[in-house]
Amino acid sequence: MEILFALPAAFFAPAIHEYTKTITSTAQGDPTPRNRGFLTLNPLKFFEPIGFLLMLFFGGLGWGQPVPTGSLHYKNRARATLITYATPIVVNLLVGIASIVALSLWARGNVIPGVPMASVDQFLLTRVYFIRNFEFDPAMIGKTILFAFAQMNILLALFNLIPVHPLSMSKIVQIYVRPDTRVKLNHYEKPMQIVLILAMVLRLVGTIFYPVWSALLRAFWVF
Repeated sequence: MEILFALPAAFFAPAIHEYTKTITSTAQGDPTPRNRGFLTLNPLKFFEPIGFLLMLFFGGLGWGQPVPTGSLHYKNRARATLITYATPIVVNLLVGIASIVALSLWARGNVIPGVPMASVDQFLLTRVYFIRNFEFDPAMIGKTILFAFAQMNILLALFNLIPVHPLSMSKIVQIYVRPDTRVKLNHYEKPMQIVLILAMVLRLVGTIFYPVWSALLRAFWVF
C-alpha cells in the first residue's frame, strides 16, 4: 500500500532534478538538451525505468533519464559543469524542505491522545496507522503523498552526492581529476554501478542517508 502513495514522488522527483539540469545547461549556452528534446515540461521525457523502480523501492534512492549535456559549449567548462550538475541537487533539497514545511502546516489537525499536537512524531504515527488500516480519507491520502514527495526529493539530492554515473557528483568529480583518472572512471563505470546497486540492496546506502533525511524532517517541521 505504501508504494502506491510513493508513485507520484518516484516519478516527479527525478523529473525535477533532470529538468533543472536541462534549463541550467541551456542557460549557459549548451544547445544539446534542446536538440535532444529535453527542453520540455513533459515529465515522461525524464522517465527511466530502472531508476524509477529503485526510487520506488528504496524511498528516493534512484535516478531519472540522464539529460545529455555538451561541456564544449560552455565558456568556462569547469564552472559551468559545476553549476549544471550541482544546481539540481540544491533544487531537490529545497523542494524537499519546502514540502516538509507545507506538510507540517497541513498536519496540524491530526491529534493522537498522548502525542503533542502537530509534532512530527504524531504525524508519523498517524501515517503508519493510516497505511496499515486504510480507509478512504482524501486529506490523509494527500498528506501521505506529500510526505513521500518530501522524502524522495531530499534522498534523491543526497544520493546524487555519490560519484557514480548517472548521479550528478560523477560529473562534478571529473572536473577536478587528472585526465588519466577520468579515463579510468569512465572505464569502470558499469562495475561501479553494480557495486552501488548491491550496496543499496544490502541497505548500506540507506544506513547513511536515511538518518540524514530523518534529521532534516525534524529540523524543518514547523511545530
